Amino acid sequence: MLPYSIISLFFFSLFFSSLSEVICPICLQKPVTIDCGHNFCLKCITQSGETSCGFFKCPLCKTSLRKNTIRLKWLLANLVEKIQALQASEVQSKRKESTCPKHQEMFYYFCKDDGKFLCFVCRESKDHKSHNVSLIEEAAQNYQGQIQVLQQKEETVQVKAQGVHSVRDQVEHEKQRILTEFERLHQVLEEEKNSLLSRIYWLASTEPQSNYLKKLIDSLKTKQNMPPRQLLEVSPLGAELQRGSNPSLVSGQSMDHWQNT
Repeated sequence: MLPYSIISLFFFSLFFSSLSEVICPICLQKPVTIDCGHNFCLKCITQSGETSCGFFKCPLCKTSLRKNTIRLKWLLANLVEKIQALQASEVQSKRKESTCPKHQEMFYYFCKDDGKFLCFVCRESKDHKSHNVSLIEEAAQNYQGQIQVLQQKEETVQVKAQGVHSVRDQVEHEKQRILTEFERLHQVLEEEKNSLLSRIYWLASTEPQSNYLKKLIDSLKTKQNMPPRQLLEVSPLGAELQRGSNPSLVSGQSMDHWQNT
């Protein structure tokens, strides 16, 4: 919602802008209305626009009109009086705002220590004599300079803030890239781990078969010099050889047999 002071200023401006439409453009006094629609005061229209045969010309549009068509509009006249009164009140109000309420003198100085406007009497008083006092115009220029400096600093801060945001975005992008790469490497390592574990489990499962075959070979080496008949009588050699050629058929019983042979 707009402040009351701004709303008031808007209506005053609108009010005063219509003043030129309801006052006499010649003498700026109470108007009368003529048939062409323009407004003049009675004295001005009769003096400046009078012609022969009871006709007169409008000073603005030069339209010829009968003199007996001039009409005094009291409502319009009252409106002019009120607008002029408001205008005078506005001027008085502005003058009052620029006047020291204590000494009834105009403000000319500004006290930087107290942040107050001073008249020349206030400036020489003991309350402000030792203070930092300058003319209102000089103080305003000084504050305008300070405002410009602050605006420049604000722009610098905004530029730096934009740089910080840009760096932050880059860091966030790099963070996401690293996390994505880490997840990929983690998956690769997990797959490699599973592969190695599978090989270890396979080697562990083939160790009994390897031991069995080693025992079988050692036993056969000790018996290869036996006579054929004795060799066949000692053990079921054919079945063991067939089982040795297919390690999946190796059992703990066969291994125990050859280990004890």
